[in-house]
Amino acid sequence: MPNIFFLVLRRMRAPLITLILIYAISVLGLVLIPGEDGNGQPYSMDFFHAFYFISYTATTIGFGEVPYPFTYLQRMWVVVCIYLSVIGWAYGLGTLFSILQDKRFQQAVLLARFSGAVRRLGEPFYIVCGYGQTGRRLCQVLEERGIRFVVLEPREERVTDVMLADYRFDVPAYSGDAGNPQMLQTAGILNPNCKGVLALTGDEEVNLAIAIAAYVLRPQLLSVCRAKSQAVAENMASFGANHVVNMFEAVGRRFRMALHAPQASRLWSVLSAFAGDPLPPLSQPPRGHWVVVGYGRMGHAIRAALLAEGSSVTVIDLSIPADLQAGEYVVGLGVDAHTLTQAGLEQAVGVVACTDHDANNLSAVATARQIRPSLFVVARQNASSNRVLFEAFKPDATAVRSEVVAQECLRAMVSPTLARFLELIQTRSEVWASAVLREMEALCGDRVPESWVLTLNGQNQAACYALLLNPQPRLVLRHLLLDPQEPTLQLPCLPLLLIQGGEEILLPPPETPLMFDARILFIGRGEAHRAQEAVINQYRLIDYVRTGKVQPQSWLFRWWAARRSQTMANGDD
Repeated sequence: MPNIFFLVLRRMRAPLITLILIYAISVLGLVLIPGEDGNGQPYSMDFFHAFYFISYTATTIGFGEVPYPFTYLQRMWVVVCIYLSVIGWAYGLGTLFSILQDKRFQQAVLLARFSGAVRRLGEPFYIVCGYGQTGRRLCQVLEERGIRFVVLEPREERVTDVMLADYRFDVPAYSGDAGNPQMLQTAGILNPNCKGVLALTGDEEVNLAIAIAAYVLRPQLLSVCRAKSQAVAENMASFGANHVVNMFEAVGRRFRMALHAPQASRLWSVLSAFAGDPLPPLSQPPRGHWVVVGYGRMGHAIRAALLAEGSSVTVIDLSIPADLQAGEYVVGLGVDAHTLTQAGLEQAVGVVACTDHDANNLSAVATARQIRPSLFVVARQNASSNRVLFEAFKPDATAVRSEVVAQECLRAMVSPTLARFLELIQTRSEVWASAVLREMEALCGDRVPESWVLTLNGQNQAACYALLLNPQPRLVLRHLLLDPQEPTLQLPCLPLLLIQGGEEILLPPPETPLMFDARILFIGRGEAHRAQEAVINQYRLIDYVRTGKVQPQSWLFRWWAARRSQTMANGDD
């Protein structure tokens, strides 16, 4: 990173030398030209008074002739000095203004400010590479959770969007090549507070370069990378990317789960959604014949999911698919009734519009509904700005590209325990998933609950005290479900997964004993999370929920309580 001060000095070298020469010649001339004092005697100006006079004359301040009135010869020389200094200052200021307007200099200044802002971050942060729809949505969620982040984005207008966004804290952002290892170092990848790198640019080759750089510079650092093709995803994984997000595979996986186990799919969707959003509705795609409009990467994934669940599929695409037989596809845009009818829409149970253009998707779905109103409709939304149109149209299911990728990234970043729970629910029955959903709705109504993980380790002083130093009465899960202000009341939360001692317990019972280093996944309201954090960090509260009694806090009252207990015990003897 260039030093701004020396960069300016290098560009200002010629103007500064010119000014120095002008001042030197002007001062020397005033010293050599004889003058007269107040008594008419010959007088020679010294270097100090000459430099003093030239300084305020050249800068147009004008304090008069010092120390005595000048002779005609001195005044003639001063006139020459004035014009010389004006030329010198005009040359210097013009060069300075041209430097300030230079695009490269402005980039250097922005880079210096960005580097300084990153160095001053004193709390954990993530590096977000790419501030498109996905990056913007993910940054909003991180900001809501109080997690700091740094943004690298190649497009300058998007960096301006970061500066104008209404975040609660200043976000360091710079327009640069995130695939450049030096740029990642400037963004703080070697900073101990850096917790991870998110490669979310639209160019998967750049994302691959970010994954490689992150693995080489900090092998143990969390890296979440977005990929579009399977080959690049496998390449990222080979370079140590902790989590590779393929939007199209994720959509296909979720769609297949909705076909196979709709209740488990809805539970997955609720836990993957952002806290505070409306609860996703139950989606039950029927089996039968489907029409898929658009045979890109998402179309491939949807078709594979449908075929795996026993449905038949006809694809509509502008080009002839190389991997399909005649009769399995129709060439066309898919927005007109003739093409849709030719694909068998009149006998179909559902239609999927998954092209790269939202207008085409909406047009295809609208035409399909006119032909067959009872169709199950799945629409792909590419631009987040078109949310209003898709909400007004009300398809049965909507695949929002930025939302899917952001949810996958957030799950990998914030809560690996939640990611493990989502894997485990796929092994459970529909009845079990339906029961969990009912408890969730009773707890949080029609909004997505918050999720958090409590870890009982050395960072929680009260938890260590209750588990190691004073294990009686034994700490059980029920104690963390009680309101520390009123232990007769339950906190608005639900434990989903307990991991301890190498064992994983789904929906652990309240009387489950807790061990040191246990991890518990909860869902519920934010006040429950705050109350639990207070319990595992305050001795008074953890004893209160365990015993139901207020324990003395100061040494004097603890001594008095111990003495009173000993006296009562001796009296009983």
